[in-house]
Amino acid sequence: MNYRVTILQTPFRFDVTAGETVLQAALRQEIPVPWGCGGGVCGVCMGKIVSGDMYYPDGEPLALFEEDAAAGMGLFCVGYPSSDLVLDVPEMGTDWEPWEAQ
Repeated sequence: MNYRVTILQTPFRFDVTAGETVLQAALRQEIPVPWGCGGGVCGVCMGKIVSGDMYYPDGEPLALFEEDAAAGMGLFCVGYPSSDLVLDVPEMGTDWEPWEAQ
């Protein structure tokens, strides 16, 4: 099953297919989301889940503290959607420009 992800305050909307994390789907579609370790440890990819649901098949990731989860935050590198998602990624606001390697 595919789910649709919308990132607030950006033009980005993309689909996540079965078996993909939100980060994997974003990178596959060249959506320049912030990320670091890719394993749920560093927290760089953390953002707010405004609507929808995400799950972690391997259990709660290390970088997602209890208070973060209670505030509706999620880690997109290890999170799988279980519905369409609307995300708020503060680093990707209206004046954001993605970093490009030199």
